[in-house]
Amino acid sequence: MKKKLTAAILLSALAVSSAAGAFDFPEPDWGALLNERTAMVSETDFELYAEAPITSAPYYGAKFEPVGGTYLGAIPENSTPLMPLGAYLTYIDNMRQDDFYYPANSMISSDSVITMAGWTIDDLGSVDLDHVRTVLQTLNSYGKPIFVRFANEMNGSALGDDPTLYVDTFRSVANMIHEYPNLAVVWSPMDIGSLDRPFEYYYPGDEYVDWIGVSCYTIKYFLGNQNTSLNDSIYFMTGDHGWTTNRLKPVLKFMQDNNINKPVMISEGGVAVNNQYGEALEEWAKPRLRNMLWNTVMKYPQVKMINYFDVYRENEVEHFDISDCQYAIDIFNDAKNNGPYIPSYGADASYVFQPAAQAGTLAAENGYVPVYMLAHIPGTPTPQINYSIDGVWYHAVSEAPYTCPLNVGSMTDGAHTLTVSAAGLSKDYTFYKNGSSISFAGPVEYTPPAVTVTLNGNAIAFDQPPIIQDGRTLVPMRAIFEALGAEVSWDGGTQTVTAYRGESTMTLTIGSSILSIDGREIVLDVPAQLVNDRTLVPVRAVSESFGCGVDWNGDTQTVIITN
Repeated sequence: MKKKLTAAILLSALAVSSAAGAFDFPEPDWGALLNERTAMVSETDFELYAEAPITSAPYYGAKFEPVGGTYLGAIPENSTPLMPLGAYLTYIDNMRQDDFYYPANSMISSDSVITMAGWTIDDLGSVDLDHVRTVLQTLNSYGKPIFVRFANEMNGSALGDDPTLYVDTFRSVANMIHEYPNLAVVWSPMDIGSLDRPFEYYYPGDEYVDWIGVSCYTIKYFLGNQNTSLNDSIYFMTGDHGWTTNRLKPVLKFMQDNNINKPVMISEGGVAVNNQYGEALEEWAKPRLRNMLWNTVMKYPQVKMINYFDVYRENEVEHFDISDCQYAIDIFNDAKNNGPYIPSYGADASYVFQPAAQAGTLAAENGYVPVYMLAHIPGTPTPQINYSIDGVWYHAVSEAPYTCPLNVGSMTDGAHTLTVSAAGLSKDYTFYKNGSSISFAGPVEYTPPAVTVTLNGNAIAFDQPPIIQDGRTLVPMRAIFEALGAEVSWDGGTQTVTAYRGESTMTLTIGSSILSIDGREIVLDVPAQLVNDRTLVPVRAVSESFGCGVDWNGDTQTVIITN
């Protein structure tokens, strides 16, 4: 409540100031701001993650919000190598456009996508609400979910010169957007913007906003200056400090400070892959593309949409278009085709990321459980991550998301230690393995599947279920012998069972590994033993001693006896 009241007082102050003339933005506390940004760009991320159900992601109930997972979008007519995608990015130009241009309009009509419509406004004074109404009616008529990002990037342009006019105009348009069932409102500043124009000046209030968007571009040079100072590279998070997960921190801090609980999207963004200086940016760009597409959704599961601005602009110093850049296409498509991203509107992501200790029981698929390291180490853009299990080196990887496929099938049940190390950092994680599952939170609650024994296709009933010990199936003695047509006698003094079947006699003593059949001794892998007052014997050895065939179906956990 206190945070909301503070914002309301600020808006009142803006109205008074604006009425008196042009708004006078206060001078920032540059030292405090530099310290805040330095802490942000100096933060190390080094944490183990695992795949979790999409229901474990934060959910705010916003319009068109998926329960968990992230929409990935690009400009459809520009980005053929990146298709298919679950989202499209396109634009409305000021008051000069009544509808989406071709071919975006045709593609939006025909494809199963959710659309981000960036409505560019250069001058708030030119906003014609009658024209706005016409555009909104047209967009709603597509019958598809469309985000309307109206008057974005106000904190870094003349659009924000008068905060009160901005807020009033945005509220009027947001109220109109909310009249249409197929449209949702996105309030979308720049991630950094002008340092004397913080987000608080322009936020219209929770009731006018469905999603928080942000323009988020990872750039090498501040204002294209190859001689950018260290302080400017920190203030504006460029160069060595330019990472998507860094540049999102100011807007996420604003949301946290003001108790704004809404899903977040990168309404448009990208990573510089070339520039007007002709520099080779591949080694700089690769880890940053991976950071944008992997680390973002791992660290910030509230980010539920990322739209890549795959457009070449000749007049800009840094270029973000990737459709002619094969390594960037490969990185983009590798991320797109994995579980955290939603393949089409109405579909679900396969999983979301969650810290391994919170992810619960992890079941192996094809014998493996994948884990991932969120590894962002300032000064080391491409660390090699080494994984060891119980002190023995196991796996190494040098690209996000730093996947390690744990071979659960090769491990014994019980506790194990996974050690992850890189660039002088090391962390130990204890996990517990039982059957085909593991857990980093504590011992796995695991019930092995029941074992069935059939004789000539008919299941044998047991009053004590069979057990598997050291890879051998043990079954109650009397039930298996009688099913095989043998007569059974028991000597309690010597703890010995004798079975007669036709001309054959078999004897077996509890605790002994020797089975005697007609005087011939057979050494058993597992001795006969007492379980819940029942004598259990190894089914294969006993059955084969009577001349039966024995097979095992691991998929159904069935012992198959034929005679």
